[in-house]
Amino acid sequence: MAAVTRNLDFGYTPIQPVEVSRNGETALLIIDMQYHDASPDQGFNLAAERIQPGSMAYFNERNESLTIPTIRRLLDYFRHHGLPVLHVVVGTDQRDYADLPQRMQGWVRELEERSGVPDLLWSGNPAFRIRDELTPAVDEQVITKHSSGAFSGSDIDAVLKRMGIRNLVITGVSTNMCVESTARAAADIGYGCVMVDEAMADYDAAAHEATLRAFHFNFGRVAKTAEDVIASMDDGAAI
Repeated sequence: MAAVTRNLDFGYTPIQPVEVSRNGETALLIIDMQYHDASPDQGFNLAAERIQPGSMAYFNERNESLTIPTIRRLLDYFRHHGLPVLHVVVGTDQRDYADLPQRMQGWVRELEERSGVPDLLWSGNPAFRIRDELTPAVDEQVITKHSSGAFSGSDIDAVLKRMGIRNLVITGVSTNMCVESTARAAADIGYGCVMVDEAMADYDAAAHEATLRAFHFNFGRVAKTAEDVIASMDDGAAI
């Protein structure tokens, strides 16, 4: 069994191990790795830095040096073995955000106004696209969600069921918002879920760790590294 994240291992977890394997029932889920969410000089990060300089330093350092390389390692492995990969993106084709939840409309508009960075979630913004390092292959599903969580804001559940997916290896940004919202909902409706610590980034270390601790005890499993996941999948073992 691959080890859970070291600082989460209190000797037990009430959550059953998740059996990951190369039988096609385990998918890699990559959440919101778009330029507007996951780039230091575009979108939300640019807006936050204009409002409060230095506020995104932790996120950007972790994302560039650890999160993206870890996701890329997992992506290479899944592609090499012909395993399912799904990319989730957040945003809308409607420039007025009319199809987004009212709460999301409100805070995005306020952030745009305060920072002077427009069209943060509009699909016509060049920053909407997925980072070049993680560009989807032609046979990989790309699912657009209209809320923080993919299961409340898209048809991802129907897509996964058609694909015969039972387990999810979950990566992306940010840990305590879109990743956590998606992972908790997936676990609640029966998917076996593994969050990959080093394949996620948050706005500060405390928020990241708190999310992993809560998920570990209540919803799913937490793997530390890409290699933990790969070792388990190679062995057809559990995390």
